Amino acid sequence: MYEMCVGPEKAGGALVWHVMAKRTAATLCGQRLRERVAASDGERARHCPDCMASFAKLMAATPC
Repeated sequence: MYEMCVGPEKAGGALVWHVMAKRTAATLCGQRLRERVAASDGERARHCPDCMASFAKLMAATPC
């Protein structure tokens, strides 16, 4: 199972939506989100392109 989490794209960067597997410490792009950011703070944030590419590969490899 995966969840979307708001965090900086890079240290000190703009907020983006990352994909994170439940019970893991890092996003699919390899970042460790230091603190939770309220989802409302990311209302207009775009999606992390690296997380989305990794997620697309995972979904393509998962049998239905």
